[in-house]
Parts: sequence; C-alpha cells; structure tokens
Amino acid sequence: MNGLIKIPPPVYALLTLVLCKGLDMLLPIPVDIYAPTLGSVIALPGLALVFWAWLHFFQNKTTPIPTGEPSTLVASGPYRFTRNPMYLGLVIILASVAFFTGSLFYFLSPVGFFMVVDRLFIPYEEARLERIFGIEFAGFTHHVKRWL
Repeated sequence: MNGLIKIPPPVYALLTLVLCKGLDMLLPIPVDIYAPTLGSVIALPGLALVFWAWLHFFQNKTTPIPTGEPSTLVASGPYRFTRNPMYLGLVIILASVAFFTGSLFYFLSPVGFFMVVDRLFIPYEEARLERIFGIEFAGFTHHVKRWL
C-alpha cells in the first residue's frame, strides 16, 4: 500500500485549502467570481452528497474508510449515480469555498483534490474492491460511472 493512502482524503481536501491560503497570502490574485451566495448554494448539495453516502455505508454496516476492510459493496443511494459520491461531494464543497473567497488560488483547490483522489485513492480502492467483490464489482463499474 502506498503510504500516501494512509492519510484520509478529507485531510488532503484541507491541505489543498491551506496551500491555497498560503499562496493567496503571498500573491493575492482576486478574480471577478466573488459570489458567496453561489458558494452557499453549491456547498449544500456537496454536504448532502457526502452525508447521504456516509449514511449508506452505515446502513450497510461496512466501512467508509478507504483503507478499511469492506464487508459489503454499497450500490444504493448516491452510489446508483456515481461510484465516488463522497469525493464528488468534497470537490463540490471545495468549489464552494472558491466562490466564497473570490481568489484565483482557491479555484485550484477542487482541481488539486480531484487529481489526488482520481490518481491515488480511486485506483487503489477499485483494485481492492475488484479483488474482494469480483464479478459483483465488475457489474457495478459497468453500470455506474466513476464520477458522473
């Protein structure tokens, strides 16, 4: 297992925000996209998606932790539309923060987080789920897209 996988994805989301804050303090580049109302409107579905996904993990009595040992393949709720609703929700939340700040660097945060989970976590998780659930997971990936 790659050592970077041991750090939970929400920590990476926070790290992208900290990095963006540092860059913004060093070189503030405001953009004409300061829209806190839009940020609020975007944040709510992002939060709802994360919590909806967590709820389905707990209802299925399995772990939502990427390095945990899953006992069930969750394919209900938001998992009918995307294989990664928690990651998608976090990307949406990070985008909402960008609209709250109106700073160019914060718009890099959802992109950076997307890259980390898409290149590091998702391949690791999908390989594990394929080993554990085999044909059931293959059918799931055939019918549900990775993101949308």
